[in-house]
This record gives sequence, structure tokens and C-alpha cells, in this order.
Amino acid sequence: MGTRGWYHERTLTTVDTVGREVSVTTGLTRDPEGRLVAAIAIGDGPTAIYRYSGDAGDRTELVANAADTVRELRRIASIGPTI
Repeated sequence: MGTRGWYHERTLTTVDTVGREVSVTTGLTRDPEGRLVAAIAIGDGPTAIYRYSGDAGDRTELVANAADTVRELRRIASIGPTI
């Protein structure tokens, strides 16, 4: 277990929108009912569950939304500024 008490915890450091370093942690933990869940947390903020152990399918909405956002960024950034 890591610093949050999660299993298979992974933490990376990035920056927020004003340039301050912030840690982003993903890992496995338990929800209040004791179910194993995949979760994400930014800094010392709250934890968000993005997948329950019983979920079917390969992708979750949170993961799909994040991937879609990165695709939009790549598409829009390559267009250049509008006049």
C-alpha cells in the first residue's frame, strides 16, 4: 500500500492551470460498502471512484471522457488560432 492506503497506487506529478506542482494518484481502494474500486485523487483533495469491481466492459465513462478530451485538444490545437 502507498501513502493513501490504496493498493497498486500510482502517483505522478504534473502542474495545475497556474503552474503549481500537484500530484495525481490512481489506484485501487475500497468504497464505504467494502467493494474494491478504482479511484483517482488530485493532491490532498477528495477521491473519485471511476470503476467498481463488478463493472462490465473495458472502459468507463471517466476514462472515455478523458481520452475524448485529449483527442479534442490535439484536433483543436492543430487548427491554430482563429482570426
